[in-house]
Amino acid sequence: MEFENSNFLSPAQKVREREVIKKYFNLMSDERPRYVKQAEELLIQKSIFTQSDKYNLAYAIQDDFYICDGNPESPHCQSFSIGVPIPNTSEEKIETLIELFAQAEAGLIV
Repeated sequence: MEFENSNFLSPAQKVREREVIKKYFNLMSDERPRYVKQAEELLIQKSIFTQSDKYNLAYAIQDDFYICDGNPESPHCQSFSIGVPIPNTSEEKIETLIELFAQAEAGLIV
Protein backbone atom coordinates (compact mmCIF):
# COMPACT_ATOMS: atom_id res chain seq x y z
CA MET A 1 0.00 0.00 0.00
CA GLU A 2 1.44 3.33 -1.00
CA PHE A 3 0.68 6.31 1.18
CA GLU A 4 -0.39 9.27 -0.87
CA ASN A 5 -1.14 12.83 0.11
CA SER A 6 -4.34 12.50 2.14
CA ASN A 7 -5.93 15.32 0.09
CA PHE A 8 -6.05 12.94 -2.87
CA LEU A 9 -7.51 9.96 -1.02
CA SER A 10 -11.16 9.15 -1.22
CA PRO A 11 -13.06 8.85 2.06
CA ALA A 12 -12.97 5.05 1.72
CA GLN A 13 -9.20 5.12 1.11
CA LYS A 14 -8.70 7.33 4.18
CA VAL A 15 -10.65 4.86 6.32
CA ARG A 16 -8.63 1.94 4.90
CA GLU A 17 -5.37 3.79 5.57
CA ARG A 18 -6.35 4.45 9.20
CA GLU A 19 -7.42 0.82 9.70
CA VAL A 20 -4.16 -0.56 8.29
CA ILE A 21 -2.01 1.76 10.39
CA LYS A 22 -4.00 0.93 13.53
CA LYS A 23 -3.68 -2.79 12.81
CA TYR A 24 0.08 -2.40 12.30
CA PHE A 25 0.59 -0.71 15.67
CA ASN A 26 -1.64 -3.25 17.43
CA LEU A 27 0.30 -6.13 15.88
CA MET A 28 3.62 -4.53 16.88
CA SER A 29 2.61 -4.70 20.53
CA ASP A 30 0.23 -7.68 20.70
CA GLU A 31 2.26 -10.07 18.55
CA ARG A 32 5.77 -9.00 19.57
CA PRO A 33 6.66 -12.27 21.38
CA ARG A 34 5.61 -14.33 18.34
CA TYR A 35 7.52 -12.01 16.02
CA VAL A 36 10.68 -12.31 18.12
CA LYS A 37 10.47 -16.12 17.84
CA GLN A 38 9.86 -15.88 14.09
CA ALA A 39 12.82 -13.51 13.71
CA GLU A 40 15.13 -15.85 15.60
CA GLU A 41 13.91 -18.76 13.48
CA LEU A 42 14.45 -16.84 10.24
CA LEU A 43 17.97 -15.82 11.25
CA ILE A 44 18.85 -19.48 11.87
CA GLN A 45 16.96 -21.20 9.05
CA LYS A 46 17.29 -18.43 6.43
CA SER A 47 13.64 -18.90 5.39
CA ILE A 48 10.26 -19.32 7.05
CA PHE A 49 6.63 -19.45 6.00
CA THR A 50 3.69 -17.92 7.85
CA GLN A 51 0.11 -17.01 7.12
CA SER A 52 -2.02 -13.95 7.74
CA ASP A 53 -5.77 -13.67 7.30
CA LYS A 54 -5.34 -12.90 3.57
CA TYR A 55 -1.83 -13.99 2.57
CA ASN A 56 0.63 -16.85 2.61
CA LEU A 57 3.89 -15.15 3.57
CA ALA A 58 7.36 -16.39 2.69
CA TYR A 59 10.37 -14.74 4.32
CA ALA A 60 13.97 -15.34 3.31
CA ILE A 61 17.44 -13.93 3.73
CA GLN A 62 19.07 -13.23 0.37
CA ASP A 63 22.38 -11.44 0.09
CA ASP A 64 22.06 -8.42 2.39
CA PHE A 65 18.26 -8.29 2.39
CA TYR A 66 15.27 -9.70 4.19
CA ILE A 67 12.78 -10.69 1.50
CA CYS A 68 9.04 -11.02 2.05
CA ASP A 69 6.77 -12.49 -0.63
CA GLY A 70 3.04 -12.41 -0.06
CA ASN A 71 0.74 -14.61 -2.09
CA PRO A 72 -2.97 -13.97 -1.63
CA GLU A 73 -5.46 -16.66 -0.80
CA SER A 74 -8.11 -14.72 -2.71
CA PRO A 75 -7.95 -13.98 -6.44
CA HIS A 76 -9.18 -10.47 -5.56
CA CYS A 77 -5.93 -9.52 -3.81
CA GLN A 78 -2.53 -8.70 -5.31
CA SER A 79 0.67 -10.55 -4.53
CA PHE A 80 3.62 -8.53 -3.32
CA SER A 81 7.34 -8.76 -2.73
CA ILE A 82 9.60 -6.48 -0.74
CA GLY A 83 13.26 -6.43 0.17
CA VAL A 84 14.53 -4.72 3.31
CA PRO A 85 18.26 -4.12 3.93
CA ILE A 86 19.64 -6.13 6.85
CA PRO A 87 21.02 -3.87 9.59
CA ASN A 88 24.37 -4.45 11.30
CA THR A 89 23.56 -5.11 14.96
CA SER A 90 21.71 -8.13 16.35
CA GLU A 91 19.16 -5.89 18.08
CA GLU A 92 18.45 -3.95 14.87
CA LYS A 93 18.14 -7.20 12.90
CA ILE A 94 15.41 -8.48 15.24
CA GLU A 95 13.61 -5.13 15.38
CA THR A 96 13.62 -4.78 11.58
CA LEU A 97 12.11 -8.25 11.22
CA ILE A 98 9.44 -7.48 13.82
CA GLU A 99 8.46 -4.40 11.82
CA LEU A 100 8.48 -6.35 8.56
CA PHE A 101 6.26 -9.11 10.00
CA ALA A 102 3.76 -6.57 11.36
CA GLN A 103 3.70 -4.59 8.12
CA ALA A 104 3.08 -7.69 6.03
CA GLU A 105 0.30 -9.00 8.30
CA ALA A 106 -1.37 -5.59 8.60
CA GLY A 107 -1.44 -5.08 4.85
CA LEU A 108 0.84 -2.05 5.01
CA ILE A 109 3.08 -3.38 2.24
CA VAL A 110 0.33 -4.20 -0.25
